Amino acid sequence: MRIVIVEDEASIREGMEGILKKLNSAYRVVGKAEDGRSGLVCVLEKKPDVVIMDIRMPDMDGLAMLTRLRENGFTGRAIILSAYSDFSYAQKALELDVSSYLLKPVRVPELKRAFEGVEEELQEKNRQGMFLNLENIVRSVMTGILERSEETDILLESRYGIVKDGRVAVLGVWLGGFYETQKEIITRILHELCIHAEDCRSVVAVFPEWRQCVLVVYGMAEETDWEDYFDQRAVPILLSNTGGQAISFWTEGRGFYALEDCGKRGRALLPWNLSLGNGHLLSERRQKETISYPLKYPPGLSVKVRQTVIKRNRKEFTACFNDFLSYCGKTVHHPRDIREACLTFLWTVLNTAQEYIAFHENELVVQEILERLMGAVSWEEIQGCMTDSFSVVRSKEGKEQGKSPLIQRAYRMMEEYYSQGITMEEVARKLSVTPEYLSRQYKKETGLSFTEEIRRIRIEKVKTLLVGTNLKLVRIAAMTGFSDSKYMSRVFREEVGILPAEYRKMNG
Repeated sequence: MRIVIVEDEASIREGMEGILKKLNSAYRVVGKAEDGRSGLVCVLEKKPDVVIMDIRMPDMDGLAMLTRLRENGFTGRAIILSAYSDFSYAQKALELDVSSYLLKPVRVPELKRAFEGVEEELQEKNRQGMFLNLENIVRSVMTGILERSEETDILLESRYGIVKDGRVAVLGVWLGGFYETQKEIITRILHELCIHAEDCRSVVAVFPEWRQCVLVVYGMAEETDWEDYFDQRAVPILLSNTGGQAISFWTEGRGFYALEDCGKRGRALLPWNLSLGNGHLLSERRQKETISYPLKYPPGLSVKVRQTVIKRNRKEFTACFNDFLSYCGKTVHHPRDIREACLTFLWTVLNTAQEYIAFHENELVVQEILERLMGAVSWEEIQGCMTDSFSVVRSKEGKEQGKSPLIQRAYRMMEEYYSQGITMEEVARKLSVTPEYLSRQYKKETGLSFTEEIRRIRIEKVKTLLVGTNLKLVRIAAMTGFSDSKYMSRVFREEVGILPAEYRKMNG
């Protein structure tokens, strides 16, 4: 469900987005606005299923905004949040077909019931009116909005010849960051494929939320290898018209309602582009036939990466990353192994930046880069993550400012070797001072003991990996210097108050 929030109080606006994400993972906030005038523009542009809005706002109040929206053809549902129980407001809201009128402060159970009501309204709307357009039906099925019923089965077969348990397939074309500029040419190509494909029927649908264009094929002759057919006819055209950017996948199922599962399986195939490239359709058949080999991180690469970051030499950094790409491409590896190797590369950049240079932005920027990397399905995306990681470093300053050179050097050593179990004695020896003096001076300047600082550093690294990656706890524990995941979880709970899994769920 696509949602726009129009609320002049920033705290309520941002808090509402967080609550909606926890209520249902399918709820997507596609736009936010702080007043009625900007809300009007946002809703008309984003075309959400639901708009949540306050009544009293600057420039244009919520009811005036909704009136303008209805005049402009907006048929989505509306939920009002208001601190006022004025009858005239409620009466006007009814005239504008508002689904719910909730008084602030809104309680979560009330909001949940309001959205459950909206979902029922949307489902009923889909059952009654969506059959006029097959593309809309495809969108509703693949996004899980349209539920199966005997009535819909009858309408699908009588109107479109879609047999209840007939063979269906999805040819998905992922465009990533090029979606907006290339979706029109891709939809035209897919429509041409519809026209020229014999012994089957098909329809084209677009999914901006997934940055994909989709060709749904049904009514297929059972004896034909349709995957091979579209692999030979579609992929070369798609690549030549997108500058080699399109990534295409193929999945099959039984029954039109299997399209939702086909779409999910297709999106799960996309990371295999890192291993197999985009010269052919990504498919489960091709995946099963592929033999992948373990990927061992290149020896000595971390040293080279650290040196390029410390020198802030972009040319050498790019060359270093290209060497890494070449190494990964020598044989076929599982995309999971590729992403983990890329994570190690990125982690080296970030750790080196923290140790010697400092970040240009706060930790949210780092988390955003990590999230992009773990969700990357193309080498262009990964290269963008690496480039951005190199760009967020600047001259040394910030958290070490005001501390003595000795303590600055000690802290950088702790940041670098925290995962290797470095001790106070080892740091003191490297700095040519006694452990007693270093311990006393560190406590004096930072307020923390050596053990407390190491523990804090480890927990902060764990937090970043929990939020920014999908790595398992065992892997995170190993990367952050804990003996095992159980011990890490115990320490994490002592420091943060909740278990790592709970922290990941709350911040995911």
